[in-house]
Amino acid sequence: MRNAALASLAVLGGLLACQDSPTTPEGTTDSVLASTVGNGIPENATVRFGEADVGSPFPPVPGHDASYHAKDRVYPGTVVIRAGGSVTFEMAVFHQVAIYDRGIGADDIDVSTTVDLTAPPPAPPGTVIIPDFIIDDATGRLALSDFSFAPMTWTSPPGTFDEPGTYLVICTVVPHFVDANMYAWVIVK
Repeated sequence: MRNAALASLAVLGGLLACQDSPTTPEGTTDSVLASTVGNGIPENATVRFGEADVGSPFPPVPGHDASYHAKDRVYPGTVVIRAGGSVTFEMAVFHQVAIYDRGIGADDIDVSTTVDLTAPPPAPPGTVIIPDFIIDDATGRLALSDFSFAPMTWTSPPGTFDEPGTYLVICTVVPHFVDANMYAWVIVK
C-alpha cells in the first residue's frame, strides 16, 4: 500500500514538473490529479508570472529572438489547493493577474474589452503609457491584482478559492495572454 501511494505521488510530481504550458485541466490531467492527491492537498500554492532572468532584455528590439515565450509564461501551469486556500503570485515586471470563476476557460475571455495602461504616480493622473493594453473582461472575474510596474507579490483575496472546481488565472496584458498563452489553472479540491 505504501509503495502504491509513493508511486502515485511520484506520478503527480512528474505531472506538475512537466507542466510547461497551460493545458485544459479537464480530462486525463484532472482525473490523475484527483486520484493521486488524496488528503495531502496543500492549503496554499505559489505561481510565478514571468521569468525575469530569461530571454532578451525589455523592451524587445526589431528582430526579437522569440524569447518572449520563455520570459512571459506562468509556472507552474496548474496548481492544486484545498478549498479555502490561497495562491500567491510572484510577478515579474509588466504583468497583472486576473482570477476567473469555475467554468470559465481561456476561450471565454473577451480580449476586445481593453483599457489603457496608465503610468503610476508620480506621473500625472491618466497618463497613458500604452493604449488598449490591458484585458478588462469582468464577466466571471473574481479578483484582479495591481499592475506590476516593478517585481511584486500578490496573494488571492480570502474567499476566492472557497468552492471546489477549476479556476482560470490569466495575465491581463493583451500580447501576453493572446500571443504567449499566459494563463494557468488553480484546481480546488
